[in-house]
Amino acid sequence: MKRVCLVSPASIREIVSHLEALAVHPEGIEIMNRKAVFYTFRIKSLSAPAANILKQEALAAGAELATAWNVIKAPDTLSDALLMGTSRQIGIIAGKIASQQFGLPGIAEELRTALDNLYGERRTFRCRDTVLEFAGGPKLMGILNVTPDSFSDGGKYFSPEAALEHGLALCGEGADILDIGGESTKPGSTPVSAGEEMRRVIPVIRELRKRVGILLSIDTTKASVAAEALENGADIVNDISALNADADMPGVVKKYRAGVILMHMQGTPATMQISPSYDDVMIEVLSYLDERARFAVEEAGIDRTCIAVDPGIGFGKTARHNLSLLKDIRAFRTLGFSVLAGASRKSFIGTTTGADAGARLPGSLAAAVWAATHGVDIIRVHDIKETKQALAMASAILDA
Repeated sequence: MKRVCLVSPASIREIVSHLEALAVHPEGIEIMNRKAVFYTFRIKSLSAPAANILKQEALAAGAELATAWNVIKAPDTLSDALLMGTSRQIGIIAGKIASQQFGLPGIAEELRTALDNLYGERRTFRCRDTVLEFAGGPKLMGILNVTPDSFSDGGKYFSPEAALEHGLALCGEGADILDIGGESTKPGSTPVSAGEEMRRVIPVIRELRKRVGILLSIDTTKASVAAEALENGADIVNDISALNADADMPGVVKKYRAGVILMHMQGTPATMQISPSYDDVMIEVLSYLDERARFAVEEAGIDRTCIAVDPGIGFGKTARHNLSLLKDIRAFRTLGFSVLAGASRKSFIGTTTGADAGARLPGSLAAAVWAATHGVDIIRVHDIKETKQALAMASAILDA
């Protein structure tokens, strides 16, 4: 279980843009942005000795650590803490505590890894023969549901002809990826057979591959469906089970060198919204995705550049859980993989704003802009044209 979670990162992009405007040397920018960007890390379950040592080292480095007020007087209790400082200060602290006891070496390693991954601004996502780069901002993944029962647009694009037409339209509006799914994963939904899923999606993928040059993603948990989709031109496997549902899926991903999206979900689509609960949603989702990515790399042999992670907005979460995940979405960058987020038209927007599924575009755009300006690399949406314009405006403001 991970114990360290980034909760209030500043924007490296903003600092760098100011330094570049001053014509600062690139090496100077690298040195100075580590001194200028301020971070807050929430650390779980520190013992009193660990908290006191960490407090001393934080103060010595010019940083700060906040703990429960009675930590010194209650040596047998555990306390969460907030470590606050610049990248440089936190790096110094990590170096100091790496040789201490009381679990502090593990905290040091998590802090170092988090900072190293946050500064990996030019991360990539390899999808077969294509490498996506995100230096110019996030990529947009258009949703293409070839189903009769998806929550927002079920049935609208169920026929191959309607699905193809909509896919071409999303491509024309500027989608970078099309995510094609033949099985609804809305709350309460039940699985369909692999054969039925293939009947729905494979003709669409085959025809889209002939007509468009953008990346195609198959949204499935079944290895046989993924393999057939990849044979017919798909580039990415979007697996909401994070390679848990089908033991053959890791081998399929590795064989085709496909990109793979690992998503967090509590339960299954049929059960996930039955009283979802977490002790700490951020730590638990981070830990799960860290574990599944390690499995993919270390046990399944999948190239780490082929992996993206998705916190699974709306999959086994309450509205409050979803808002918390979005608020601290940049924390998922500390895992060292490309990050995908999909909030488009989901029910928590309706819970928050009162809008029904057909009137959630404004809320969806707000979530997309927030995600884009807080470190997300791929944004999965229904409305490409509108989202593209909103992101362009947000980017222009940040770069002004």
